[in-house]
Amino acid sequence: MGFINRLSVHTPIMARMGKVLGVDFARAMERDPSAVHKYREAAMRCAQCNREGDCQPWMDAHGQASEAPDYCRNKALLEELSGA
Repeated sequence: MGFINRLSVHTPIMARMGKVLGVDFARAMERDPSAVHKYREAAMRCAQCNREGDCQPWMDAHGQASEAPDYCRNKALLEELSGA
């Protein structure tokens, strides 16, 4: 799978993971314009991950969570943005 395809697969995963953790990416970018760069970097990290098959079941099992799974490449950023 090419990188552009990986990005289109992973972007919705990252958005859903944000929702599970209570992250509002749009609000974060409004409050802090540098969050746009953080979001782009996070999307790139997510697209480089090979554990996308683990994310869907994890999110299905955690309607809401305060911590991202340990394997998540964006764990620190998502938790920072969620205020955890």
